[in-house]
Amino acid sequence: MLTRQPFWFIRHGQTDWNRSGRCQGRADVPLSMQGEAEAHAAVPHLKDLGINGICASPLKRARRTAEIIGQGLGLPVTDMPGLEEMDVGRYEGVADYSWVQSWRQDAAIETLEPFPEMRGRVAAAVNRALGGASHVLIVAHGGVFWALQHLCQSPFTPLAHCRPAQVMPVGETSWRIDMLTPLAEEA
Repeated sequence: MLTRQPFWFIRHGQTDWNRSGRCQGRADVPLSMQGEAEAHAAVPHLKDLGINGICASPLKRARRTAEIIGQGLGLPVTDMPGLEEMDVGRYEGVADYSWVQSWRQDAAIETLEPFPEMRGRVAAAVNRALGGASHVLIVAHGGVFWALQHLCQSPFTPLAHCRPAQVMPVGETSWRIDMLTPLAEEA
C-alpha cells in the first residue's frame, strides 16, 4: 500500500537499448544523447510544480536523468534502492516483450522477477521516498510505472521518456494518475 501523499513520477530518458527495442531490466545502460536532451527538456515543465525532493533508481539511466533535473531545479538527488527496473532474467538485452502482458497479470515466468514481488519493493521504496519531502519527484523506469499503475488500480498506459506523471490520492482509497501533455506537443 502506498502512503496517501501526492507525488510526481518521471521515466528516465532514452537509452540506445530503448531505441533498438531491447529489454534492459537491471542492465546498467547509460542515457543516449537523445536521453540527455530529453532530461534537459523536461526541466522547464517541472519548475513550477513545487517539487522539493528528488529520489531516483540507482541505475545509471535513471540516476543521470535525476541529476540533470536536480541541477535544473537546484535540488540534490537521493538514490532510492527498490526503484530499480524489474529483473528480466533471460530477456535482458533481447528484443522480445512477448512476456509482458501475462507477467503483468501475475503469471510466473522463469527467470523474471515476479510482478507481485516487484510491486512490494516499489511500494516500500516509494513510501521511503515520500517520507523525505512533501512534493517528491521519483525518477525511475517503465516497469516501476507499471507497478505504480497496478498499486493505484489504474489501467496500464505507456509513459514516454521524461514525461511527468502526477500520482494523486483521491478520497480514502482511490488514486488518480495524470500525465502531463506530451512535452513535444507543447514546443
